[in-house]
Amino acid sequence: MLIDQINNLVLFQYTCGLIIWFFLFFLLDQYLVSVSEIDDRKKRNILGYYTLLSIIAIIRLYTNILPFTVDTKTYLSVAESISQRNEFFYFGAFLYSSFIYLIKAVTFNNHYAILFLNNFIFIIALVDLFNIVPNDKKKSIWLWSLFLIFYPSIYWFIPNVLREAVFFFCIVRVLKHSLHIINTDRFMYNLSLLILFSILCIALRPQVLPMVYTWVAFIFFKRNFLSFILIMLFGFSLLSSDFITSEYLTKVSFEYLEAKKTEGATNVPTIAFQENIIPTNISELFMLAPFLIFRFLFAPFPWELSNLKYLFAFLDSSLMLLLFIILFWVIVRGYVYSWDIIIFSFLFIIVLGIFEIAFTGAVRHRMPYVLIISTLLLNFPTASFKKEKVIN
Repeated sequence: MLIDQINNLVLFQYTCGLIIWFFLFFLLDQYLVSVSEIDDRKKRNILGYYTLLSIIAIIRLYTNILPFTVDTKTYLSVAESISQRNEFFYFGAFLYSSFIYLIKAVTFNNHYAILFLNNFIFIIALVDLFNIVPNDKKKSIWLWSLFLIFYPSIYWFIPNVLREAVFFFCIVRVLKHSLHIINTDRFMYNLSLLILFSILCIALRPQVLPMVYTWVAFIFFKRNFLSFILIMLFGFSLLSSDFITSEYLTKVSFEYLEAKKTEGATNVPTIAFQENIIPTNISELFMLAPFLIFRFLFAPFPWELSNLKYLFAFLDSSLMLLLFIILFWVIVRGYVYSWDIIIFSFLFIIVLGIFEIAFTGAVRHRMPYVLIISTLLLNFPTASFKKEKVIN
């Protein structure tokens, strides 16, 4: 009797998961139909990519080929405690646990639902990111597509019980609506959405508040000086908040940086950087920042791999090296379609690089901004190479 009940439960999970997958597939198909820049060929490729990520999600469930992420277990356990106490989290990392609880509540506690939904949200974010690029700058869609297919972090973190897909969606929307504030007349519409997605980004990852605020101030400065003054006055009003003071201002010190990096490296010795570099003053910070940023972008190095499973992370760092060589060439040749993309990405990369303490953390935390800056590949001048070949 018990075995039959368990088998029936498993069958129900499979059936419900399959229904959820087809429902999300249908929604994605309808969304792509509504996007004018997506033709039938691109739509098929995107749906195929969603299917590939879904297959990876199933493989992750039943195999142990990728390194385990501790956060996955934490989010699930907190979601379980929410179901028992009905005490939701509205700010910080455990906001994602509230999200998990709500999804499982409406899908009969289906453990496939969150994975498929993460894939769905990620694909929507990629489409938004693709549409940020002007149509006349999309010369090498094939190159960007290859990058997305071979970027290891996508398979490691997206089809997983992690907040990466949701955060990536929100941060792309922050970029999208902030750029639209400059380039379109629908100011109030884009401002409302910019505020909404900025709040969601900060709610999911509170540590990005200073970078998001700096970016928004920069965008308002580009629009006009009066807007910049208003956003600065808003910033000064935030300084009077006890929460802002306790969570951010008290932590702007080299003592806090030292304590955070020392404690973090001690807690994760197997994945921590072998050299815990800690600036102690402004001059050291400026001197050490280039290496810290370099390490953040290209970690792990071969000598840091303590486990064969982390070869997956090394593939990621190898791809980063190739990507940034190509991007450097694109910048030198003047094919950058928007410097705002670079400024936005590196605003986060610089700050996160200074604070990062582990190579797996670097691989995970750089992913959203690497994906954003990778759109520069779309303007890679394939046609010019063909012309040069014909001339020669």
